Amino acid sequence: MSPDRQETRPLKRSRTQAAQDDLSGSQPSSKMETTLGDFERSEEFWLEDGSIILVAQQTGFRVYRALLARQSTVFSNMFSSSTPNAEEMVEGCPVVYMSESAEEVAHLLHVLLPTSQRTLFSRNFSFSFEQISAIIRLAHKYDIQDVLDQAIASLAHFFTSDFDTWERNKKQVVDVTLAQSICIVNLARLVDWPSLLPVALYQCALLGSTVLGGYKHDNASVEHLHPDDLRRVIRGRNRLAKEANEMVAEIFISDPCARCTTRASCRDALRRMLEIAVADDGCSSPEVLRSWDCGIENWGEEEGLCDACQRAAVERDTTARRHVWNKLPDIIFGLGVDGQVADIEANDVISETA
Repeated sequence: MSPDRQETRPLKRSRTQAAQDDLSGSQPSSKMETTLGDFERSEEFWLEDGSIILVAQQTGFRVYRALLARQSTVFSNMFSSSTPNAEEMVEGCPVVYMSESAEEVAHLLHVLLPTSQRTLFSRNFSFSFEQISAIIRLAHKYDIQDVLDQAIASLAHFFTSDFDTWERNKKQVVDVTLAQSICIVNLARLVDWPSLLPVALYQCALLGSTVLGGYKHDNASVEHLHPDDLRRVIRGRNRLAKEANEMVAEIFISDPCARCTTRASCRDALRRMLEIAVADDGCSSPEVLRSWDCGIENWGEEEGLCDACQRAAVERDTTARRHVWNKLPDIIFGLGVDGQVADIEANDVISETA
C-alpha cells in the first residue's frame, strides 16, 4: 500500500485496550441496584451461584467472574481495575454490558464453560459457520488465545496454504459457502492470519459479480470485503480465467506419453478431448483448482485414450494446478510474499444492517 495511506490512517488501538474500552464505556457511572426487569435471564447461562452478569442485547448471562478472568486477560484486567462505584448490581452481582449480540456471547460461553478438557477442534466438531465466526471475533477481542487457535485451526483445515493439504481435505470441518468466504477474508485480516487469505480470496473470485452484494448474516447484517480486497478479487478472477486457458492447453495439447503404444490414436483422442474441454467452458472458468481428473477418465475412455496417457494427463493436471496454487498469493491476488499483507486493518471492513 502507498505510504500516503499509512500516514493518514489513525493509530490503531491494541485489541486488549479496545475490548476494555468497549466494556468499561458501557458501564454506569454510579453504583445502583436494579431489577431483572431491565433484561431477561439467559435460559442456558444463568448460574445461581454465578458471581458476575454479562448483558448483551437485553439478555443477561450469570457466570463465574473468576472463570472469565482466568481465561481472558481483557476480563482479568477489567475486573482488577474496576471499582464498586463503577458497577451496577443485580442480586449482589456486578453487571457488565457488552456490545456483542446475545447470540455471539452465547457462542463464546459454549466454549468457555466448562474449562476442563476444552477441545474445540475435534472429530465431533459440529459448530456452524456463524458460531465459529463469532467465537473467532470474541476470542480475539477478549484475548482468549487457546480458543482462538483452535477455532482458526478448524478453518485452516480447508483454507490452507499447502496444496497437498488442499488436495486431501475435500470435506470442510466447518461448512463454509462461497459467500461466507467474504467473512473468512475479513476474519483473516482481523486476527492477522494471512495463510487463510489465498483460498478465501479464490473462493470469493468464484462468486463473480455477486461478491459485490456481500454476505448476509443470520442477524440480517451484511458483511462486505474491504475495497482493496474487492479489487484483488475482481482482478484475480480475470487472471484466473487466463490461467484456466493455459492449463487446458498444458493438459490436453500434448504428445502421447513415452509409455504409449498407440501414439496415433492417442494423439487424436487428446485433440478431441481438448475440443470437449473448450466446449465445456473450461478455458475461461476461474475455477482453476478444480481437477480435470474425472473428465480425463471419462473422456479418455470414450475417445480411446490409453491408460498410460490417461495417467500422464492426470499428472499434468496436478502439476498445472499446483503451479497456479503457488501463484495465488502474489501473482493472482497481489498479496505479496507468502501472502503477508498488513496494509488493511480489520476495523476497515464494511458492515451494514439490512
